[in-house]
Amino acid sequence: MSQTLETERIRTDKSSDAMPKSRPVTLDGPRKSIRSELFQPNTGKAIRVLFVAIAFQLISYAVIYFGIKFEQSWLLGIGWILTSMSVTSLFVIGHDCAHASFLKNNRVNDFIGHIAFLFSFYPYYAWKYTHNAHHAHTNDLTSNQSKVYFDNAWLPFTVSEYKLLKKNSKALAFLYQCTRYFPPIGSLLHNFVFHAFPSKFIESHRKKVYVSYAVLLVGLLTLGFGFYLLTGRWIAFIHFLIIPGLLFQFWMSFYTFLHHTSTEIAFYKKEEWTPYLGQIVSTYNSLAPKWLSFIHFHIDIHTPHHLSTAIPCYHLPAAYADLKHSVYADDLKEGKFEWKYMKKQLMECHVWDEVSKRYLKFSDVED
Repeated sequence: MSQTLETERIRTDKSSDAMPKSRPVTLDGPRKSIRSELFQPNTGKAIRVLFVAIAFQLISYAVIYFGIKFEQSWLLGIGWILTSMSVTSLFVIGHDCAHASFLKNNRVNDFIGHIAFLFSFYPYYAWKYTHNAHHAHTNDLTSNQSKVYFDNAWLPFTVSEYKLLKKNSKALAFLYQCTRYFPPIGSLLHNFVFHAFPSKFIESHRKKVYVSYAVLLVGLLTLGFGFYLLTGRWIAFIHFLIIPGLLFQFWMSFYTFLHHTSTEIAFYKKEEWTPYLGQIVSTYNSLAPKWLSFIHFHIDIHTPHHLSTAIPCYHLPAAYADLKHSVYADDLKEGKFEWKYMKKQLMECHVWDEVSKRYLKFSDVED
């Protein structure tokens, strides 16, 4: 029987233990259900993941190179798509580096993370701080648009916030609508709005944010010059970096939108929120085809990552298997990706109604 993403609850017949009548508040119990070694970096596995990512990037770049050399637009198109996918693989590595989970040495993690993020145009430390805030406050409705320290990943406007936005600026309200109907726009805007303004970061973070700005600028200029030397054409910068970087936002939003936008999850007021509700109950595992999960290092398996950011990407499948065989299994949500499910979320998950505690469509809140 085929699986869909329609509220598939994961159950197990391994354990006769029942879920406690009241849900846990903390994540201590679920963390204890996962083998301790899965919380530790493994150098051998990390090197293999890094090898796959670099090889994939080089193969993708080879396709673009031959597309430029032989002036074959179809080959360029294939190269752009492949490179957007390989950039996603590198981003997942940088993601783990930011969580200090990829390798044991944090200096090496930060070095690799800066390099891996060059190809997606993300300032490493800026993203690290905003992403850690997302993990600390997942699905907590509390926000502060002048700062970055709240759940800044696909947090919907509430009905009252959306109505106020529309009253004050129809242009911004329209832009918000665009991000809900076409998530890559939201992903691209997120990188700019949350990472390009140092004033949004606390003073102790700004120095490192500036370092990442410098690394990003120098790194991109170096890559651009290298591609010019390789091809003899300045436009190579667009083919190798700009277009794949823009297409990468499809993959970025493909994963993050489905993990944190669903008619089957909830958002909470600060007084209602708990780590267990945010990280376990309200995180969705939108499982990609096996080949895609492999080349993107299992980032589609998302709940164990929210349970603990110490779990590296190469341990996510094993950690998730442990969770599925625990007493917390009934609170997990997963399903194989289907386009009809994606369409459902795009058409229905627009604004959050704090009264009925569910998503409403834009049409439901129009005056």
